[in-house]
Amino acid sequence: MRSKRFPAALLGTVAVLASAGLGLAPAASAAPAAVKGPDFNGDGYADAVVGVYRGDVDGKQSAGYLHVLYGGSSGAGTFTTSVSQDSPGVPGTSEAKDHFGSSVATADVDGDGLTDVVVGAPGEDVGSGSTAGHGSVVVLYGSSDGLFERGRTIAQGQAGSGAGSSLAVGDFTQDGAMDVAVGLPHGEFGEVTLRPGPLTEDKPLTHLLHTGFGGTAGRLAAGDFDGNGKTELAVSAYSNDDSRTTLWRWNGSALREYWKSPATGYDIAAGDFDGDNVDDLALGHCLIIAEADRPTGACGPDELAKGGKVRVLYGSADAEGFGTRSHTIGQETPGVAGTAEEADNFGIKLAAGDLTGDGRDDLVAGTPAEGVGAVDRAGSATVLTSGPTGLLDASGTAKSAAWHQDSAGVPGTPEVNDEFGSALALGDYDGDGDGDVTVGVFNEDSTEYEQTLSSGGVWTLPNGAGTGSKALTARLFGLRGALYYGQVLGH
Repeated sequence: MRSKRFPAALLGTVAVLASAGLGLAPAASAAPAAVKGPDFNGDGYADAVVGVYRGDVDGKQSAGYLHVLYGGSSGAGTFTTSVSQDSPGVPGTSEAKDHFGSSVATADVDGDGLTDVVVGAPGEDVGSGSTAGHGSVVVLYGSSDGLFERGRTIAQGQAGSGAGSSLAVGDFTQDGAMDVAVGLPHGEFGEVTLRPGPLTEDKPLTHLLHTGFGGTAGRLAAGDFDGNGKTELAVSAYSNDDSRTTLWRWNGSALREYWKSPATGYDIAAGDFDGDNVDDLALGHCLIIAEADRPTGACGPDELAKGGKVRVLYGSADAEGFGTRSHTIGQETPGVAGTAEEADNFGIKLAAGDLTGDGRDDLVAGTPAEGVGAVDRAGSATVLTSGPTGLLDASGTAKSAAWHQDSAGVPGTPEVNDEFGSALALGDYDGDGDGDVTVGVFNEDSTEYEQTLSSGGVWTLPNGAGTGSKALTARLFGLRGALYYGQVLGH
């Protein structure tokens, strides 16, 4: 079995249902050798997790919970479990509009070899009184039995700050312990703050980073963008008047900005797309807000803008060289599957990881507003395969495949507003040594929505293709009140 590189990802806890033969099962069984990827129970299979932030918990609307799809020989969803703030060992109490699960990041934060889950609840209220919306961040520790019965609140925001709307995990302080970057979208300027590790101890939020944009903390990603073996933080944010992507590194006492661009992405993903052991950064559905900055070409050629474009900035062992080599990729790029149409939102969701075991990360771009045939906003997901020069070859041509509910082997039927591709994650869920893709379809069944039931689903693409694909919907699992299931996937 080939070794693979995946971003640490995904989560779970609390036994829940056995629908269509899918129930909580013993965690450890005979399985292939361990793979790199999110593995909450240590059985050698990667696992997936859905942040059901609009889910109801015992009648408390939008309290939010997590639904874990454990991997096995048949792929993600071999057995499942759900966890909320009412579950044993999970800090806090489920309350209406907590939005627990709005953001989900994963990593082995305590060093026991099992993947842990970091969860944002930006609607969480702390204390009593008229103030609300502090937000909180919780870490749930993985266990060999597959249950998440041990957790800790690691961060709480100020009133109205909405802490936890975005997250990134990495050793940003370079002390050997995992830290968490926490987005506070309702801060005075739109802010990101650091919760230093270890995440097994109580520590305060510190090292405030001002993004300079009121109302948004932006998207966050961790990576080694200068090839020095240390983890840096990427922040991509925008407001009505400005936009910016910045890189931050530890200087011994604080995170300091060392690179910036006027371009921003609705989503961002870090990965080594050209195999040079230095991380690169993809800006999904790249845009520039300020009129004065648009002539800089920071998002690439305007002729590729129709329907959305992804800007890929390549890392460099020379810290000053980051982004001097770049690619701009849209559906009009040679080799990219699909047809560029206005408002497709190509790349508005991204996920990166090595799908083929060649040591280079590939990129999956979600296009949830893509029309399929005559069906508007049915959505699609495009797998962009990497090569020695990155996501485009020397001639500027991509190697790709697009998947949707009208593709061979993919279950379902394209329907208006399904929005296939509204979330993405990667992992070797079936243990065959090659990566698989999970795709969120959060509006699936929305026209038949009942408050007591749910809408949305997650589709699996084994090895990034349609053959053997499965549709895992909230209704299949019998989940109640799981509105927008599949809009948030942990990674």
